[in-house]
Amino acid sequence: MVGPGLFQGFSLAVKYLTMITIQCITLFDITASGIRNNYKPYIQETYDQEGVLINSKEAWQKSRNQHRNWETINQIIALRTLPENITRPVCQDNKWTFEFSIPNASAFQTSNDQLGLLKQDTNGVPMIVGLNEIEKIVPYFVVDGAHTNTWFSVV
Repeated sequence: MVGPGLFQGFSLAVKYLTMITIQCITLFDITASGIRNNYKPYIQETYDQEGVLINSKEAWQKSRNQHRNWETINQIIALRTLPENITRPVCQDNKWTFEFSIPNASAFQTSNDQLGLLKQDTNGVPMIVGLNEIEKIVPYFVVDGAHTNTWFSVV
């Protein structure tokens, strides 16, 4: 016979292990280029994961910096939880968008914002600019106010 305490514990576990999907939109170039190493002069021309030809030190460094930005946003997300189902960022209208899921809906929650801790962790983190951005933006994440350059929302 199962007592009521077991079901109460189960429902509590389900409450805190509810998968949610979060969308991130940013003005920073977070192209997932796949270039993870520093430039080596003996490397012959190649293509990054986005199909961009890499045939010079400058092209390598640009592609590497795009991927550094992608790594940065992923590291921020992973500070508090393990993201799952991360989609590749897509650029449309000079905004890079991607989605990810987290197994614990309360991982980023503050008393007044379901994503409050994620926004706090992100705000002010330096990013590399001067890649494929069209708009002039400050070189760090801003998640609220007049100069917002990154938005998070539950989808």
